[in-house]
Amino acid sequence: MDKLFFTLPFALLLAFTSCKKESEPIKKDPVPVDKVEQLAGMNQTLGWNLFKQEQLAKPGENVLISPFSIQTALTMATNGAKNNTLAEMLDAMGCTNCSVADLNLLHRDLTTLLTEQSGHPTVTVANHYFYDDKRISVKTPFLDVLSAHYACGADNINFSAEQAALDQINSWVKTSTKGKIDKILERITVYDVAFLINALHFKADWATGFSPDLTAKQPFTKADGTTVQADFVQADRDFTVAQSGQHKLVDVPFRDSTFSISFIQPTTANTATDWHLNITADTWKSLYAGAQYTRAMVYFPKLKLAYDNDLIQSLKNLGVQAAFSDRDADFTAMGTAAQNIFINQIRHKAVLEVDEKGAEGAAVTSIGFGITSAPPEFRYNRPFVLVLRHIPTNTMLFVGYVADPT
Repeated sequence: MDKLFFTLPFALLLAFTSCKKESEPIKKDPVPVDKVEQLAGMNQTLGWNLFKQEQLAKPGENVLISPFSIQTALTMATNGAKNNTLAEMLDAMGCTNCSVADLNLLHRDLTTLLTEQSGHPTVTVANHYFYDDKRISVKTPFLDVLSAHYACGADNINFSAEQAALDQINSWVKTSTKGKIDKILERITVYDVAFLINALHFKADWATGFSPDLTAKQPFTKADGTTVQADFVQADRDFTVAQSGQHKLVDVPFRDSTFSISFIQPTTANTATDWHLNITADTWKSLYAGAQYTRAMVYFPKLKLAYDNDLIQSLKNLGVQAAFSDRDADFTAMGTAAQNIFINQIRHKAVLEVDEKGAEGAAVTSIGFGITSAPPEFRYNRPFVLVLRHIPTNTMLFVGYVADPT
């Protein structure tokens, strides 16, 4: 197994069939949390809805997505969409009473809040648009909006020189994810005219680390009843914990407490085998509302998760249809080509590595719940859900289901 490093990179690709050099970030005034609450709420709704669809697509497997990366790429793409194509995309994103112009402004502010006002954790967001002007005539207003609101660069490259184009695009992905994701594209076909890509990278130390001396092999029981041996980190100290009738949660902050990882499991009263499919944004937020800071014993496995999938079917299940139709899609605000432009792939990759140290070595997510006497145990030795969030806004950078930590 490769040496673990705690970095959470994501690359999301929107490819369209038939932005200028990277903008320098502009220092802005501090963004108040309440200014972006609407977009953060949309992030949570989209994140939990997509997370459920991906779990249904791959039952019994590990799933890891980045709601913020997906939201960013889709929001950029809405600037090129019109009519029913745009309406379906906005509806799936939870934007029922807002415009694309609203989204652009809100997303710029939320990105600033996550990347420039987070303190110790390092969060970097990069966006780029790759196209071939022999295949698509890109409209200048589309590129201008991407540059102004998303610091999105644009490159016109020759897709017919496939390997050179692949090398350029994948090199950008590798650089933007600090080497954690090597590539997002395997091929460029004659039908591809453009790729709109978001990359997200996160790195942080725990506020309080975990002793490697306490890490030990313990059994992890999978959903089918079989067991595997995994390295568990553990601690007996104060944690933020919560418990409802159906779920229990431990929240472990990173240094400066602007981001955390939450571990979620069913309570003993919740015997549903599909419990992890039924977590919603409201369920999740209600757990935090009842959280307490108290002593608990927490055990969870060291993790090295990787996920790769095309999100089209999941988005279709959420009501986005026209965008993926070569007949019905309307991306004329983006540009024109020899034939109608539509989305033909949405590749998504996510990587998460967690151990005792947090930042450089990887991070371990510690969930704890306790009482003042003999503290209760939170032993994550069965499948569980984890969420890495921005604490002030609850924006989900990623959410995962751990079916097998090995």
